[in-house]
Amino acid sequence: MENENYEGISKIYDMMMLGVDYEGWADYILDVAKSMGATPKTALDLACGTGSTTIPLARRGLKMSGLDLSSPMLQIAEEKSKEAGVSISYHCQNMLSMDFSESFDMVVSFQDGINYLTGEGDFEKLAENVSRILKKGGIFLFDINLVDQYSASETTVVDLDEIYLVYENHYDEDRRIWHIKVTGFLPEGDLYRKFEEIHEEKKHDLKEVESAFCRHGMKIYAVYAMFTQDPPTEHTRRVLVAAQKTVP
Repeated sequence: MENENYEGISKIYDMMMLGVDYEGWADYILDVAKSMGATPKTALDLACGTGSTTIPLARRGLKMSGLDLSSPMLQIAEEKSKEAGVSISYHCQNMLSMDFSESFDMVVSFQDGINYLTGEGDFEKLAENVSRILKKGGIFLFDINLVDQYSASETTVVDLDEIYLVYENHYDEDRRIWHIKVTGFLPEGDLYRKFEEIHEEKKHDLKEVESAFCRHGMKIYAVYAMFTQDPPTEHTRRVLVAAQKTVP
């Protein structure tokens, strides 16, 4: 299994996400920041992957840094940044033990990055780390995938010209964990190489999130249905959490 580096998915990730409007994501992030009274100039993108969110923010004038556990993903991000003509500092680190001497006006994390924190106490560690690297008044914007809204057990097949993927999904209600096994076949010369990866996402309870923030000098400013500034409904599958650091 290639769980930590996601080498298999990294090769096709951008192709799978072609329909995502990352420029719209960047505009939305900055609109929410503005509504909070923030005008960030420096930002850190956690679980930045191939830089698809990081680069549009850099294009809008922010001094960007990106962090991810996957070195294959970061290699692609570096290449994309050069092609886009933007300078971004990328770091191969774990967000639970990240080490930065500088502080930031804004920290962001999208595309389920926070859901991948599945261990006991993981969000507490994240809240402590984010609070440490944020300036006073700095903001933390991130999405949470409401994984309990998905099917309890489901298999999905993606059959494209040169790529074949099978997703086997199962939601464990007791553990609040969405378990996804990805089996894929990718072209390699005249043959196909098989890979398998296990992805797990956790449903983070917003009351637990708020409590963790309070213990580390932060507070939740708002929770929105994703891509809006409206409260979530019972049918919302993804929310944006906007938090702010309130202490030095």
